[in-house]
Amino acid sequence: MALHIVRIKPLVAALLLVLPLVCGAQSFEVSGESSLTGTFTLNVYDADSTFHTFTAKANKGRFLFSGQVETPVVASIEHPAMQRPLFFYIENSTIAVSVNASRPEASVIKGSRSNSEYRYVMEQLRSAADPNAFLRQYIRENPSSIYAPFILFDQMSALDEVVVRQLVTQLTGDARNVYHYAMLRRWMRQTPAVSEGSEMPDFAYLDAKKNRRTLSEVRDTTCHTLIFFTAGWCDICSRQRDKASHLLDGKQADILLINIDDNPNGWDAQYLKQLSVDHLPFMILVDPRGLVVARDLRVWELERYIRHIPSQAAASSR
Repeated sequence: MALHIVRIKPLVAALLLVLPLVCGAQSFEVSGESSLTGTFTLNVYDADSTFHTFTAKANKGRFLFSGQVETPVVASIEHPAMQRPLFFYIENSTIAVSVNASRPEASVIKGSRSNSEYRYVMEQLRSAADPNAFLRQYIRENPSSIYAPFILFDQMSALDEVVVRQLVTQLTGDARNVYHYAMLRRWMRQTPAVSEGSEMPDFAYLDAKKNRRTLSEVRDTTCHTLIFFTAGWCDICSRQRDKASHLLDGKQADILLINIDDNPNGWDAQYLKQLSVDHLPFMILVDPRGLVVARDLRVWELERYIRHIPSQAAASSR
């Protein structure tokens, strides 16, 4: 009996040593350092077509997030003072992030194997003589890559719509189980009612006082208009709205805020279907002539468009 006990003890001890390692692998911990103060936000884009938000307040230049993901997924770190979000791949491991606020893409990330693999592909794409040709070849040779949908979603504005649709249909296996594949499929299901260079169609919506308004009534034909679709429950919308307002400050441009909560039909509102608005925030930039400059615009993409907007009238919100 004594010998039996002696044999079990080393086994139990070994299990006790292994158990924390196994448990630790079931969650992620993102420790960050930055010169910025205040609150950082971590958005985790899960495969269920939603994203989950975590917040952490910086303490002496450091912040910490913890949670759990089933598989490696895209995540982003945001801060009001950052030029644009820092996108990276997160997995159940201990990840260290050194944030470069002015150039998020130059931030240093350690501890995420999936992010290292993603960064390697992106470095090849950026250094390629023809990035679009590289992307097409990458998807053709790696149709089940979990990185392909996000890279395609990020680069789709530089591709012809027909090419994007062809590349999406080539994705297989694990590539179809990630957030941005669902976003690409959603985009494909709806033929855009407006496209760059086309005339922005007039549409009706309800304002905060439940009054019926139309775009033709409120749009100032002497300046650019950024149509910004938002909702009261959308935290990321408010942050991107503030950034858009800051970028347009001093420019001859207006921001037209449309809150989908003001319409009792919510997502079933006719104007959302008419304009193919299927996620928030959603932005459409229209020039003084009423032509679409860009649709489904990301706030960090706004900078390259506003360079061509005269710096005369200050931006305003209606």
